[in-house]
Amino acid sequence: MTPLKYLSILTFFTLTVTTTASCQVQKDKDKNTTIDKPKTFRQLFWDSLPKPIGYVNDYENIYSDREEEILDSLIKVFENKTTIQIAVITIDTSMTTKDSLDALTLHFGNTWGVGQKGKNNGVTIGISRGYRRMRIQNGYGIEKILTDEETKQIIDTVFIPSFRDAKYFDGTFHGIVELMNILGQRYK
Repeated sequence: MTPLKYLSILTFFTLTVTTTASCQVQKDKDKNTTIDKPKTFRQLFWDSLPKPIGYVNDYENIYSDREEEILDSLIKVFENKTTIQIAVITIDTSMTTKDSLDALTLHFGNTWGVGQKGKNNGVTIGISRGYRRMRIQNGYGIEKILTDEETKQIIDTVFIPSFRDAKYFDGTFHGIVELMNILGQRYK
């Protein structure tokens, strides 16, 4: 091994150890010193969600740009008619665990403020192709007119059949239209 190669490896190792050590936070608890582990990517993502870029935020890249535009436009027109806000978020498996998908979907809705303040009329749709799961979180104002059973039925009969055939845009489009039909008739 050449001296230059040896020096490069030694420098890399030193930087790695130094960086890892500096990422740990020391705390003094009742005179017992403990070292907290660095936060995981998932925890960092949870703590600092990105800002929404529109009604559709496709972190899994399951829609084309044109499909995102169509969904965004559909949702915008509906909001202008009813004041109900709908957000669609595709969630990559690196962002959360399968068991935490529902909680992350709710966290997105709450953090982004989906729905109008005071009306709580937001609907947040979280979709994970990687986990083969989805969740619709209804704001309190929506829960009064659309039950969890009805929401589950829309997921099972409209979204999922298309998703099984890898037609994510079709399933999302028709699922949103079904939600809009029901909410448009009942919301006042």
